[in-house]
Amino acid sequence: PDGTFRILHTVLGAFHETRIGDRPVAYRDLSEVDVLSDQEIADLALPDGRRQRDFDRFTDWIESEASGRIRPADYFFRSPEASTNTLLPMFQLLEDDGRNLRWFEFDNGRSVPWRIDPDPLEGFSGSAPTAFQAAIAAWNNESHTPIRYNYAGTSGLTAGLQNFDGQNVLLFDDPNDEVEGDFSCSSGGTLAIGGPWYSTDTTGRYNGQTYIRIQGADIVINSGIGCYFQFSASPAKAVEELFGHELGHTLGLSHSSENRTETNTTLRNALMYYRVHDDGRGARLTSDDIDALRTLYDPSFSGGGGGGGGGNGSCPAGTLCLVDGRFRVTATWSNQFDGSSGSAGAIRNTDLAGFLYFTDRNNIELIVKVLDFGDRFLFFYGQLTNLRFTISVLDTVTGTTKTYQNTAGDCGAIDQNLAASDAFLGSVSEGGELAPMATCQPGATAACLVGGRFRVDLDWRNQFDGSTGVGRATKLSDLTAAFAFTDPANLELLVKVLDFPDRVLVLYGTLSNLEYTLRITEVATGVVRTYHNAPGNYCGGLDNNAF
Repeated sequence: PDGTFRILHTVLGAFHETRIGDRPVAYRDLSEVDVLSDQEIADLALPDGRRQRDFDRFTDWIESEASGRIRPADYFFRSPEASTNTLLPMFQLLEDDGRNLRWFEFDNGRSVPWRIDPDPLEGFSGSAPTAFQAAIAAWNNESHTPIRYNYAGTSGLTAGLQNFDGQNVLLFDDPNDEVEGDFSCSSGGTLAIGGPWYSTDTTGRYNGQTYIRIQGADIVINSGIGCYFQFSASPAKAVEELFGHELGHTLGLSHSSENRTETNTTLRNALMYYRVHDDGRGARLTSDDIDALRTLYDPSFSGGGGGGGGGNGSCPAGTLCLVDGRFRVTATWSNQFDGSSGSAGAIRNTDLAGFLYFTDRNNIELIVKVLDFGDRFLFFYGQLTNLRFTISVLDTVTGTTKTYQNTAGDCGAIDQNLAASDAFLGSVSEGGELAPMATCQPGATAACLVGGRFRVDLDWRNQFDGSTGVGRATKLSDLTAAFAFTDPANLELLVKVLDFPDRVLVLYGTLSNLEYTLRITEVATGVVRTYHNAPGNYCGGLDNNAF
């Protein structure tokens, strides 16, 4: 009535855009909605019914409806069963009035202390402090984020979540009756509650967004849960998982799903799923938990999606939006060995660079970078694959698109004149840097891959000015690592190590023509493989029998 556009029918009027293969799809987030009948599942286009809405046809139909034209609902199609899980939302973040919550202490290297109730945990014969420290370590050990929770012993304070006492405490047996109802192994109930203390008036800016500052946190374990641990096949792991889940809430994460019959395995397997799995996994983070954590605490991360802050803004799915959104990079691929093909997925690294994968997010195939040289933009791409591909770069200012394909030797290439510069490059936020580790752990100058079996590092030399240095390492997955030379935002090299039954394959792609020496060390044996790039050369490499 007041002339503004907004969602009228709450969840039923809110559609999101995603892709199934090359096809844009409109879908509703009904993960927390009770659907009443099988027919309604089909009508609402839930993944269970596999009846989806083609995005373009659906928006055309909306335009017709708005203008009073009668048009049939020709936008439905049935998607393959294997594709339907991609429509479901991923992680959820805590929010208040549209703003997410996070700690700011970690950004400058500070830690947040946690204490535990000195009394024993009902029904648990193991060591609650040991389980709590293991749960803390699970979050601290996520290598892409600066999370630093610190175990500080016991505390006699029992204010819990009723009153802010300035300490972060794990309390047992619900001393203030904060949890609704006691837990019963016959009828169930809530095992624990946990979360942060905050004021909506106390905010901070991080990575271009405003967040509510977390000022403290507490966890309260319910009364009567002793029977739960007594019936558990692995009580120590069940306690560890419970503590780890509640710590996730104190970091700003919400439940991945609250659907008891959740069919999306990514959501159901997450540590932040609303029910304890109690299958011996302990406080194990999954990809969904890590994506949520990185969304809040890793400035270079833009993948994953998710409610209340996840996702990639207006950048379309499968697209790298670089240089303040001016350039949109996409790719298609084809496998000449088995005839399969598809569109690449995108992982944004910084405002200058990113990665493209074909089928598996952990298996990065292409690296790309756009640099502003004052009068023009340069485009670099390197490859970790010998499959056929076409990269497309759309300049949103001019509307022109350039394409790039495999080069001789599967090296990648440099386009010295991608576009004329507009003399402006958006600022790039940088995250904190970890000090080098004495053992094989991800650090500032080395990355450890394949379960820590291989250590990767490099040194470089700029043949134009004579400067030298060591590479700045970022572990992207257990298979891949990225290196910068001087500026963390300026990606120079990507390395991938694949462990096959009979050999280890090393691939590296470059976005630089400077001189460098890459080293892969097998930690157990001390064997080192060295790969040298001569000054002015622009080509990565592939060692099919590195180890």
